[in-house]
Amino acid sequence: MPRVARHTPEAWAAAALDALAEGGVTAVAVEPVAARLGTSKSSFYWLFENREALLTAALELWERRETDELLPRLAAVPDPAERLRALVHEAFGTGRNAVALRLLFDSDAPSVHAIAKRVTNRRIAVIETALRELGQAPEQARHLATAGYAVYLGTAALHRVDAAPLDERAYVDAVLKSFGVTRCGT
Repeated sequence: MPRVARHTPEAWAAAALDALAEGGVTAVAVEPVAARLGTSKSSFYWLFENREALLTAALELWERRETDELLPRLAAVPDPAERLRALVHEAFGTGRNAVALRLLFDSDAPSVHAIAKRVTNRRIAVIETALRELGQAPEQARHLATAGYAVYLGTAALHRVDAAPLDERAYVDAVLKSFGVTRCGT
């Protein structure tokens, strides 16, 4: 009778993604991830060839969550100002920023760089599109989108050390207003 792995590859990838969010790329190691799952590291080898394959699976899961699942939901918001507000609240409200920060600062590995670059570019493109729909010229929209994403990353870093503004709503309003987004709903 063939042996069956107790946890799915997706469960391993999710546990590895949690480890990455907490400790960076180096925290994605077979033994600690197995401990998170309450299983032995030997079960890992039924599903993955090596640690790099697990890291890739975790990064691909993050990319799916950040782009294939989140961005279409945001694109469905018809008002571009509300879309930007929803994007900001989604980013700050779910802890999504931990992985983005880790990937931008923790690793020079080509596989990590490629996925982080794709997700970052897609995020900036969503912001840029909304700004263009609000009347910004294409070049200005691109600059503001990049600056807006930099503000997001900076604020995410401040969250990690409990130094972010306490009144998130007022802060988000002020940031959006500084980028020319004044039509914000409730």
